[in-house]
Amino acid sequence: MSLLTVDQEKCHRDGICAEVCPAGIIEFKNKDAFPILVDGGDILCIRCGHCVAVCPHGAMSHATMKPEECQPVNEDWLFAPEQVEYFLRYRRSIRTYKKDPVEKEVLINLINVARFAPSGHNFQPVKWLVIHKRDEVRRMTGFVIDWMRHLIKEDSPLVAAMHLNRVVYFWVKGK
Repeated sequence: MSLLTVDQEKCHRDGICAEVCPAGIIEFKNKDAFPILVDGGDILCIRCGHCVAVCPHGAMSHATMKPEECQPVNEDWLFAPEQVEYFLRYRRSIRTYKKDPVEKEVLINLINVARFAPSGHNFQPVKWLVIHKRDEVRRMTGFVIDWMRHLIKEDSPLVAAMHLNRVVYFWVKGK
């Protein structure tokens, strides 16, 4: 299969796919032609999927993405600018955790959603390691504490900047 495939039965030749392509690799010459990949386009493609996602007719397919894999835009769920600002300002970073384990299905769903976060060239270079055993998490945390103790001993500038003495102190106290 080539990188891009146009279903000529569905394509309305509106050029939307070529218009939104951030890499500029889709050529749409005129209303009588179908969109095509420019020479070398398979190398220049950043695999973002915009061409597939924006086609209102489901005519464009990418080797890594089919039209049926693209969620339609739900206009009712779009945020107003004020809602986006509120969402970004009210969020908090949690540092004190409950002892209750997170259900495996919840973690799987969160990781699945997180994989849609933008990345350069859509490479998605993130790897996930989920550790379910509390003892293993504690053991690994101990390695981090040992590293912090080393930084404290070496008088690293990170110690003051990140308050590592306090972190180690709370660890020793069982926090």
